[in-house]
Amino acid sequence: MDKMESVDRISELPEFILHNILSFLDMKESCRAGVLSKKWHATWSSIPVLDFQPQYFKKGGGSKYEADFYDQNTLISYMGFITNTMQRYSCQKHGIRKFCLEIPLFNAAFMPLIDTWIGIAVQNKVEELDITIVVEESSLDYILPEFLFNARSLKVLDGDKVVLPNYPTMKLFCLEKLILTRATIDDDMLQRIISNCPLIALEFRGCAALKSISVPYTKKSHKDDVVKDFGSGTPQSNNRTSTLEKFFYLNYFQCPWPWHMNIAALRNLKTVEITSADITDDAVFELASGLTVLETLVLNKCALLKCVKISSISLRKFTVVGCPMLQKLTIDAPNLTMFQLYSELNFAPSITNFSSELMPALSIVNVQDCCDGDLFVWVESPCTEWFIKLQEFLVGTKIFKVIEMTLSGLESGYQIEVDEDRLRRINIGALYKVREIKLYDTCNWELDESSISAFLDGLFLTCRPDVLVIPTGFHNNIVEMILIILKEKEECWKDPLKSVEVEGFESPNLLSYPYELEIKLKLSW
Repeated sequence: MDKMESVDRISELPEFILHNILSFLDMKESCRAGVLSKKWHATWSSIPVLDFQPQYFKKGGGSKYEADFYDQNTLISYMGFITNTMQRYSCQKHGIRKFCLEIPLFNAAFMPLIDTWIGIAVQNKVEELDITIVVEESSLDYILPEFLFNARSLKVLDGDKVVLPNYPTMKLFCLEKLILTRATIDDDMLQRIISNCPLIALEFRGCAALKSISVPYTKKSHKDDVVKDFGSGTPQSNNRTSTLEKFFYLNYFQCPWPWHMNIAALRNLKTVEITSADITDDAVFELASGLTVLETLVLNKCALLKCVKISSISLRKFTVVGCPMLQKLTIDAPNLTMFQLYSELNFAPSITNFSSELMPALSIVNVQDCCDGDLFVWVESPCTEWFIKLQEFLVGTKIFKVIEMTLSGLESGYQIEVDEDRLRRINIGALYKVREIKLYDTCNWELDESSISAFLDGLFLTCRPDVLVIPTGFHNNIVEMILIILKEKEECWKDPLKSVEVEGFESPNLLSYPYELEIKLKLSW
């Protein structure tokens, strides 16, 4: 029996499973795992995911973006560890699926060394390369080597503070995703990548140097003569349409919207996501109406948008997140199946003065009844007027079937008061029915029982949810309080709530937050 218990069954697992286990650890922790046994040492020495981050080599932790975070000895130890690891992979020919590299305090002397590391990764058939240069108040960027753009195995290239020159030998036929952050890329190089990588998805974060996104065309008589087309978008007889299907623009660094998008050449785009960009109403209308196969459009924190009109036959999913100046939104999309509206300002009156001017006017021109609408609202100070405006918005749009709410900014002792009689007088006829209401951040509520009861009264006098979802943790008494209040409402003769049943439990973020659960309550009216 003792002999049976001493068997190391984990070490007997196949190598690819052990590799997968180690891939969840950082490089320093996986290195420590190598001392457990010869089997673990051999497994660690050949792990296909290499993730080098300097903060793992600093005692006591700290922010990786502090300029004085790394002393010289720590930096030398870090660079030496990378060199030794890559030399071992070069000699033993172990495959590298993913190579992540973060370089602090970057200077020109590091370039040949980084080139060598990337060269080894390319020789070992790297599929995903992620390189981040941490440089504070410096214009020095890392120039990606020319041989990288001939890597036949490379599928994902993610670069922060890097330079992509116009290499004429570029042959990245297998590249599926290009992510650039604060990067410099030659316009010609971008067009070559788009044209030569048929499966590519583009994601840009604060790349201020780019001015256009288009696609070159090739003259039939001279196959090697590539010409840019940054025109007005008028189709030409010898234009070659780009196969680009996904385009993401994330402007986290306050750069102006730089793009002239050649709609005629980019008409195969199916997914467009634009974040924190100074894009205008007219540009959005041109994108939605000009891209004839567009299926997904996301507008996230675009501050210039005021009166947006969407007209698209192909559009299936449309998401608007936190556009603070948005006053009017018109949707004409007969094939739309999902519309999501997220806002931190809308429906957020101050405690003393409710302003309805923050409310967007939503006009649904041509959307089918089967369209699934999801409304997320950030609730700062719920009151009678807030619920009235919410109900007017829901009834006026008739599209939202799921409502997600976050109560925030309520200090301890804050009292929620709702005029039930006034809400009942306004709600003439059947109340607006929704499939589901989700209440977020309940663990942060500092409300007493009377305030929670008033909030639920206002909610149920505004709309009728079939399901109420309450996220909870192991140390959350708010859920228990809500359940007690619902039970009291169920037993009260004047309340329309007939019964409450637990429909189920879910843990949508099991790996990230295993202690969080979602309780689903089925409500009968």
